[in-house]
Amino acid sequence: MTKIGRFIEMFPMPTIRTVWLAALGMVAAIIWGWKGIIGFDLGILALCCLDYVMLLRSEKIEVTRHCPGRFDLGESHDIEILVENRGGRDMAVQVRDQTPSGWAAPPVLKGRVAARSALRLKYQVTPHRRGVFTFGDLFIRVEGPMGLLLRTERFETTENISVYPSLRSIRYPDLATYRRKSRQWGLRTVTWRGEGREFESLREYMEGDDPRKIHWKASARLDYPIVQEFQPEKNQIVMILLDAGRLMGAFSEGKNKLDHALEAAIQLVQTALSGGDQAGVLAFSDRVISFVPPKRTRQQLQIIMEGTLPLRPTLVEPQYEQAFLWLKAHISRRSLVVLFTDLLDESASENLLSAVTLLRPRHLPMCVTIRASEWDDLIKAPPSSVEEVYERSALQESLHQRSKALKCLIQKGALAMDVPPAKLSQVTMERYLEVKQRGLL
Repeated sequence: MTKIGRFIEMFPMPTIRTVWLAALGMVAAIIWGWKGIIGFDLGILALCCLDYVMLLRSEKIEVTRHCPGRFDLGESHDIEILVENRGGRDMAVQVRDQTPSGWAAPPVLKGRVAARSALRLKYQVTPHRRGVFTFGDLFIRVEGPMGLLLRTERFETTENISVYPSLRSIRYPDLATYRRKSRQWGLRTVTWRGEGREFESLREYMEGDDPRKIHWKASARLDYPIVQEFQPEKNQIVMILLDAGRLMGAFSEGKNKLDHALEAAIQLVQTALSGGDQAGVLAFSDRVISFVPPKRTRQQLQIIMEGTLPLRPTLVEPQYEQAFLWLKAHISRRSLVVLFTDLLDESASENLLSAVTLLRPRHLPMCVTIRASEWDDLIKAPPSSVEEVYERSALQESLHQRSKALKCLIQKGALAMDVPPAKLSQVTMERYLEVKQRGLL
């Protein structure tokens, strides 16, 4: 900002009290004429000058902003403004913050801070885009002792913050996810048994157990039936592929499909890591955009979140073949490849249908397509006009073609499902647990 702009910005402003006093000059003009109104206005001006001098002599005020440690997409967050008064008198203040460009304008916060104390003011923001954003400077207006003028001060508090995919689903997980995570948290000891192939323990036979699990040597030695417990294998690889093509830019439930996919992907990474598996991410459009190799470290979740932070949908067709070939070149070990994408119909998805065979038989592909929830609402609502009848007919045909494309994926050896955004995390998690329990890897 130029020096002239800063001067204008810091120029004292009259309060409502000053405006009302100036309005009383009309009464003075009626009673004493033009000489009376000049004297009255000069008196107001003198009082304003005195008020401003007293403002300049007042102790300095400090203003700081306190932001949360992390921002989640679509979640409300409290921003706290701390006003510290080092002077010997109470001060009425007005504070205005500068939120990042494109965010909702913050309210003007008003309050009265006591002498030699501090005042905490709060307001809420809700980010609607992922990425790195910048909070600007803070502006405060301090009212003079006589309440006639406002002195404006600017505090340089520029701060960069990052907005990540929402982790609400991780904070409030379903029972299966909680049981897996509880081991990492140390809240309780839970053994996740399933239909895996890794031996876990022996126990006494109970009614209803599968006779095929009886350990005959142990049973003969102890003279009563003993069964084997198995658990899903650990240290397996879960690779998540994120399509950032044009179809993933469509909005549903307030977010684009790529953001919905990222939220489900982050929860899947969290669960895979807590269950002892390795997790990695590959994002692509018409080329490979980013690649985080699979690991099983504590920092892996944060590395993946940082790596996908600048990811945005682009107006190009995704090149599945190029992404799958990149994956095969960099991941030689058998993996569960979870692809978050979208498709229209069988013919428009020919690229995906032909490329998915590149992953078989080394990898197990799982294709998760994101269906707009608005489509379901439109199909369920009864039509009220001829146009709506045609509209629903076209939508039903599109969904039928979409279903045929998913069946083709299954025929080519992939796991496939079409899920609305609200159930994306839950259904993806359940299918991953099913793969682990059945020992498909």
